[in-house]
Amino acid sequence: MATPLDQLECSAESDSLGCEASAFVIAMAEALGTFGTPAHRLEEAMASLSQRLGLEAQIFAMPTAVFVSLRKPPARAETVLIRVQPGEVNLERLVDIDEILVDVAEGRCSAAEGNARLAEVLSKPQRFGTGLMLASFGVASACASRFFGGGVREIMASGLIGLAAGVLIVVASRRRESARLIDFMCGIIASAGAVLCAKAFGPLATEVVTVAGLIVLIPGLTLTMAINELATRNLVAGTARIMSAFTVLVSIGFGVALGTRLGGLMGTASVTNPTHPLPEWTLFPALIITPIALSVLFKARPRDIPVLMCSGAIAFLSAKYGSQLLGPELGVCLGAFLTGLYSNAYSRFAEKPVAVPAMPGIMLLVPGSVSFQSLNAFLANDALGGVETAFLTILLAMSLVVGLMLSNVAMPPRRSL
Repeated sequence: MATPLDQLECSAESDSLGCEASAFVIAMAEALGTFGTPAHRLEEAMASLSQRLGLEAQIFAMPTAVFVSLRKPPARAETVLIRVQPGEVNLERLVDIDEILVDVAEGRCSAAEGNARLAEVLSKPQRFGTGLMLASFGVASACASRFFGGGVREIMASGLIGLAAGVLIVVASRRRESARLIDFMCGIIASAGAVLCAKAFGPLATEVVTVAGLIVLIPGLTLTMAINELATRNLVAGTARIMSAFTVLVSIGFGVALGTRLGGLMGTASVTNPTHPLPEWTLFPALIITPIALSVLFKARPRDIPVLMCSGAIAFLSAKYGSQLLGPELGVCLGAFLTGLYSNAYSRFAEKPVAVPAMPGIMLLVPGSVSFQSLNAFLANDALGGVETAFLTILLAMSLVVGLMLSNVAMPPRRSL
């Protein structure tokens, strides 16, 4: 029997402390689900917390819902369905939530105090203003263009398109109806904007500009999380998340197709490869700047930015040189393995969630651009190329997940989050 959260009450056979503990577990599960915690980590964290609080718990997590069944012997079990609206990654709030969870689990504060602190954390205003967020969209896209081999023209165009996409995201998010079309509209802006930039700046690689301009929206991270959930036998959550990633990708793809048609009416020529490639040393400034931009987009604490920069450097450099020695699939696996080791070591030393250092490193490894190329091939009636690229996408995502799982074996994390 499912019990709505606001109707969960203490029965005559359960004490107030048990009810406070149950309410805290439920509120914590909702908060973690909102900030996109993978199903296996959420379930492990809630099961461990419930055990510490003297509750028998069964947790079933999905991307948009969490079932929580709690029982404090000898009372009967009560089951709660929590409808979750997945929000953006917020590393600062994840750190705050983790601190509250640990304090309650270890008895440093009561469940009631934990509930009050959790409500305070969730009501805090965002650390970064809209202007800085918009700038980070542009900077992240410009840096992505350099990673994809873009020259000066491609970097400038990608930055402008990323900025325009950021403005659209901020404006459209204010209304539910328009928020559902963000991916589609950004696809139009990116592809049509790439053609306009070619008209303004001269011939450039429009495909590189389009992918880089959409890099924050392409669901490579979602796909990787889905494969991770499937690998940990969370089949429902993993399947649902894969379909979510596929839906976002198709929406972006149709927007790009429409924008390309609109841009084609202008008759501007584009090229396949960047006309003025930059020297290799320019990768390193981009490697320094990218984690800073991602720190703002992921809403990390300023004090954690150096940690995130190290994670990005480890992931990119190990994957780059590993790919040269072992091939792209094993190179990604090596990058994920070293990133996971670094993240687990930091989590042990600093007693913070593994996700804080891991997120930017994983973002630099996820096969988002490859999945987009697969969809582009299908839209261009290249079914064979689309299937080959789609298979490569799954292979790269699986390689990333295997690397992360191997790092957990080599250095097991001490925390569930």
